[in-house]
Amino acid sequence: MPAAEMAGSARPAAVEVAPDSQLTVERGWTPEVRRFGARICALLPSLAFAIAGAALARYQPADAAVETRYLTLVGGCTLAGAALLAGAGSRVQAIGAVLAMLALWGMPPGPVRGIAFGVVIVAAFLLAAWRRLRMRRLDVAAAIGGALALHTLLRAGEMLPAVLVASSAASLARLVVPAVLAGLAMAWMGRNRGGGVLAAGAVAALAAQGFTITGTLPLLAIAAVEAWRDWRGRRASSELEIADEAPAVASATDVSTHRDLRDRAMPYFPGRQPLAGTVRDLDALAAVGFALAVVALGVVRPAAAALALAAASLVWLPRVWAWLVVMAPLVYALATHADPQRLFSLAALVMMMPFAFVPVTTPPWQLIGAVLVGAAGALLLPTPAGLAAAAAAVVLAMSEASAHGSLQRGWLGILLALSALAASYPWLRSPPLAAALAFLTSPAASAGRAAVLTAVVLVGAAALLGVIASRVSARVAATMLALAVAAAVLIAMPRPTRNVAPADGTPLRGDVREWSAPLREASVSRVRIVSSLADAAALPAGIAVATLSLERDGRPLAAWTLRAGKDTAEWAADRADLRGIAAAGPIWWSSLPPPATFFAHAYASTWRLSHPVAVTGIRIVRDPALPPEVTLSLLRVEVGE
Repeated sequence: MPAAEMAGSARPAAVEVAPDSQLTVERGWTPEVRRFGARICALLPSLAFAIAGAALARYQPADAAVETRYLTLVGGCTLAGAALLAGAGSRVQAIGAVLAMLALWGMPPGPVRGIAFGVVIVAAFLLAAWRRLRMRRLDVAAAIGGALALHTLLRAGEMLPAVLVASSAASLARLVVPAVLAGLAMAWMGRNRGGGVLAAGAVAALAAQGFTITGTLPLLAIAAVEAWRDWRGRRASSELEIADEAPAVASATDVSTHRDLRDRAMPYFPGRQPLAGTVRDLDALAAVGFALAVVALGVVRPAAAALALAAASLVWLPRVWAWLVVMAPLVYALATHADPQRLFSLAALVMMMPFAFVPVTTPPWQLIGAVLVGAAGALLLPTPAGLAAAAAAVVLAMSEASAHGSLQRGWLGILLALSALAASYPWLRSPPLAAALAFLTSPAASAGRAAVLTAVVLVGAAALLGVIASRVSARVAATMLALAVAAAVLIAMPRPTRNVAPADGTPLRGDVREWSAPLREASVSRVRIVSSLADAAALPAGIAVATLSLERDGRPLAAWTLRAGKDTAEWAADRADLRGIAAAGPIWWSSLPPPATFFAHAYASTWRLSHPVAVTGIRIVRDPALPPEVTLSLLRVEVGE
């Protein structure tokens, strides 16, 4: 083409390609680059929130700045993980980041700001999970982001910035690596199971309070088994194709015909059709990688590894061999940890998944096998962490397409929301699942026959909702489930009380041994005291600290004793030099004093009368045998009917 013609043309020169060439010219961004860019853009709201939180903390007083930095770290990790889980194009995550920023900037430091902030980030995560379930697919970025976000919510008490900065690489790895491995395992299982595998990860994390080693091992073991099974299946399929095409290849005389038939018969032949061979090789590599991860984590938690392998055997082995593998941990547990009362904690497994225990929804032999794994876990590990492997096995065995599967996911979402709120600042409940079940008027998992009765009632209610969903409408059943949960929450909420203590509390020391307040002919049936101890690390658990009495005209009508480790405890019990030494108590709320290396706790205890009584005063007297340096701080003294 002449140079003048090229210079005067507004159209670029065409690229000449030989007819037999495989070269293609693509204009613009490739789909992979566009998807990567969309994921990066989805993280911008959480990044903006983190920058705004860091800027706010820089100009706040020291006591407020430490709380702001902590909430910024927890919120930033949760919002970023939720954004990856939701995927590109989710406006809800941007709205969640804005609301979290408003709560951080617009509210004064303290428990109220922590509660509002926790509600926002928990809602952002749940909406992201709901969107991912509707998409019915799960990729690596979404799975790892969701695992890290959920782990952050359930382990919020370990996310102190000052502690993380001073931690070693091994400590940070113990905090992060199991959650990343859990995300990889869920992403791999999601290839065949879709987004429903998120439910298995959710129940394992709920039971183990995050993706700890105990909560991650079942997912890794099941992923290793499924990857190995896929590898064997693809290998067998390739061998069958080779066998089918071999006669034609052998009889072909033309060279080009021989080459074409050979390429079709060997899809994994290097340089020919690499996709099938690459997928098959990835299956093998994934199986080996997940198996090595199980071994590495199993060295740290051998009992949890045994339970994970038992749960995986329900997916992998024939029934006869599966029964042998499942029974082995239970036999060992009965021989070495024979405490039949701990088996009542199996009720928590039913409470987490009542719809899975409705007949026909789960294969009976897999359900029984999972219960046996849970029984071994209840004996070998603390409750409810020992139920993580059994819970994951039950969810994966349950049919997702049925109405019971949809209702079960809704119930898990409710438990997840309550547990995440219970584990968040300022509540920091541990384990959060027990707090969530107690809030829904369910007894503690170790409450024996009462817990079993509650589990039976939940299964009956689940069966009823399943019948309504199949014969009337799934929406009607979901609405009834939501109304039942709302009613349970309203019933569980305590009645209004009034605080009769000073707004800034009152201390009882060696020189101030008594406090009293008039009640003006009040009718009282319940008293709650929020308090803490100082300089009380040496007090043994159960020692009397003070005596509470209700009086009428100076005469005591009822009296109770506050005891260390049961009703109140040392405010700095989580400090490094006191952890494991000071008696622990029932935490009511927590705060973050400088230098923000531990949480300060306030403790609550409630006493009830069989019926309301008319009283004119309340009195709290410090125990005379208490060492003089010990201080009892009465933060709130609440009375109500």
